[in-house]
Amino acid sequence: MMRRVPITADDVARWKTQGLGLGEGAHYKPWIDVRCFSSRGRMSRRLGVTTGRVHHLFSDNESCFFLMADYAADVVDIREQFPLFPESATQRVASSLGVRHPSYPRSQTPIVMTTDFLLTRIDKSGKRYLVAFSIKSADDLRGRSRKSVLTKLEIERRYWLVRGIPWYLFTNAEFDKTVIDNLEWLSYFMVEHDIDRDAFEAHLPRFLAAFNTPSLQGLMLADRLRECAAVFAAAVSPELATDMFRYCAWHKLINLDLRVPIGLRCIPVVLPVASDSRFSCAQKGGYNGSIVSC
Repeated sequence: MMRRVPITADDVARWKTQGLGLGEGAHYKPWIDVRCFSSRGRMSRRLGVTTGRVHHLFSDNESCFFLMADYAADVVDIREQFPLFPESATQRVASSLGVRHPSYPRSQTPIVMTTDFLLTRIDKSGKRYLVAFSIKSADDLRGRSRKSVLTKLEIERRYWLVRGIPWYLFTNAEFDKTVIDNLEWLSYFMVEHDIDRDAFEAHLPRFLAAFNTPSLQGLMLADRLRECAAVFAAAVSPELATDMFRYCAWHKLINLDLRVPIGLRCIPVVLPVASDSRFSCAQKGGYNGSIVSC
């Protein structure tokens, strides 16, 4: 969609026929992706553990939120840049507010508004439900463009309200930097390595048994993982043991206090593995693998 000429209704129709904004899980196509812009802030693409596809993120704040959502045990699908179809719905909301609906730059074509993230979550009974999130910098809510930003957010909020879907506004003020740094470090297990994936997963039970050996508790993580690798002789290197640790921590097989720094030179705070830790608060004060309690 990257272009310099004004966007028309025909363009929007064509993007719809291409399936943008449709699908679920690995088959979802965001309405907007990073290829739409030649240069726009700190955009990134990240491979998701939850969906198995590449996600398109348009700011550091979106990247931080994505890490939290991807780690959360109660999140089973993540759809970013989700279009608010039909367009007539947001146009009606704008009209009811007495404001002008946003249009594409240098165009009279009403913009297809989007929500930053639409999550599919699962409750204790196994029922799935949707939750929408808008991600903003706290500065956006008090800067010169504050009025425009708040107007768009109100249109978005009312769109989801009519549909009975919870909507939340998240700002960078709600992120715990230590938690985010830890999730970033743990997520590195997703980086491709020249390893046998089946063998990797087959080693995990033995790795966990070694990691949980009482005599290793209290060691720096690097030393603890070196001891774990030694159990496998030459079959597992300390580097591979580090990836195993990251994998197990991400998948809640090792339960860590993410509010405490995690790294090879740190002593990890390992908590008991809860039978169901999916519904704890994820904001400052107690992160344990969920976004918000709804």
